[in-house]
This record gives sequence, structure tokens and C-alpha cells, in this order.
Amino acid sequence: MRRRIKRKNRRRTKRINPIFVLILFVVLIFFTPKFVSTARYVYNIVHEYYLSSKDFYFSSDKLSINHTEYEITNNWSGAETYLITVNMSSKKNDMAFTESDISYNITYTCSENISCSLNKTSSTIIGTGNNGVNEDSFTISINPAGGSALSEGELAWVDIVATSTSPYSQTISGKLLLEVGSSDITYEIIDTANQPYLTVNITNSQSIGANVKLSYNPEVVLLDMTGKFYLNSTNNTTQQINGFDYLNSVTSFVESLSTTTVKFYKVDSTQNYSFNSMSTGTPVILLSQTQ
Repeated sequence: MRRRIKRKNRRRTKRINPIFVLILFVVLIFFTPKFVSTARYVYNIVHEYYLSSKDFYFSSDKLSINHTEYEITNNWSGAETYLITVNMSSKKNDMAFTESDISYNITYTCSENISCSLNKTSSTIIGTGNNGVNEDSFTISINPAGGSALSEGELAWVDIVATSTSPYSQTISGKLLLEVGSSDITYEIIDTANQPYLTVNITNSQSIGANVKLSYNPEVVLLDMTGKFYLNSTNNTTQQINGFDYLNSVTSFVESLSTTTVKFYKVDSTQNYSFNSMSTGTPVILLSQTQ
């Protein structure tokens, strides 16, 4: 008598390679329109993380890896040349920085109601290994297009792209938004921590010139006495500190439809005294209009 031997059907389970699944997922994301921006964001974050592992830092106060929109809050009359400084850096903080130099290129586009130009289209951030400070900057000049002043409330924009070329490739970008303000005299303080000086940008959007007074505490900041604002000053006041007289206010004339820059040296360079029309608190330098 034959014995029937029951054979168990063996099903061979094919294991799916997780790397293949990940690649497929990424491909699907990139080729599905609604996920393109998400995929680009994820890629930029991963790429930046990889570069930071190589001690490579490429950043800016107005540009980012995911295209920042940066609003310029200082009023612009829409008539005179307006200058925007973009600060670049190759350090994350005082403990993390790039030792090598970083070369980079700059391109831009702007709205049709303005004309723009750069003071340079390529530059280098000198790294710590070459006795650099890991900082650089470039300036974009904005003028109304066609020779006609822009109207109050009119918007203009500049789209800037900075791409490093060595030692690694990284792109950061941003759209700078600028609104034409009311006719007035406004100012902003441009500063960063660990910088020995700050600058005050005074914009006179009026059709006539005006005398402007800057008041400050000389124990906090000191006026650069080589600048035109001081050399053309019409009235100054002082205060005594340890038996010496220090300027604590300066009055000078600011031309109509113009922007004047005044430099101050900081007693404590680690401080950041940045201030604009959107800031809260009391600025270290006060502006007032005089007769």
C-alpha cells in the first residue's frame, strides 16, 4: 500500500529592496506636479545638511536655500536711487565656519517698473584659513524705470540668486520686496553682531532738503568723524565722560529725494543694534528733523 506523502506548497517570498522603494518614491515625487515644490524643499534641506557635514556654510541675511521673500521696510520715495546691501557669510556661528574661501556668482531679475544693477556679479567670501572673517557683501542699485517716479504704494521687487562655485556648489536665493512709501524722512540702522560698526541710512523722500539731527549715547556708539554727515554738520552737542567731551548729537543737511549713510563705531561690537520702522523698543540712535 502506497503512502501518500503530503507536500507543503512552499511559496517563496521575494523581499523588496528598501533602497529601490526610496528611489521610486523620490522619482514619483519629482514627476508629480503638486509635489515638485515639496521635493525641492526636501532636497535642499538634505543637501544643506550634507554640506554642513563638510564644514561648508553658505548663507545670507536676505537669501536662503528655499527662496526667501524679504520685505524692505524703509520707505522709498520711488524717485531717487535706492541701495540694498546683501550680506553673505560662510559661518554658522562662532564655533562652526568654513576655513576655505567660497567663490560665488550673482544673477538677478527685477520688476518692470524699476531698473537694477549690481556692484559686482561675482565675489569671494574669504575663509578663516586665509585670515578672513567669513563675511562678504554686494549691493544692488534700484531706480524707477523710464525716468518717472513711482507712485506711493506701488510695489517693486528684485529676485536675486547667488550660487557658490567652489569648493562646493550651493544656491541660495530670495525676492526683495520694496514698497514706495509716503513723502517723509525715515531711517534704519543696519547692523550685525560681532561687527565693529553700524550704519544709519537716512532717506529724505520730500521734495525739499531738510536738517536732520541724530542723537545718541557716546558710551554706546561713536560717530565716524571722517564722514560727510559730520563734516557738513551745522550744529553739534557734547557730553563729558571721564573728563573728556564726546559728541552726543549731530545735525546736518540731507538733500531732497536722497539717501544718506552715516557710520557709527560700536563700543561693544558683540551687540546688534539693528532698527527699522517695523522694530519695537528704543533705537540706540534717534532721528529728528530740525529747522
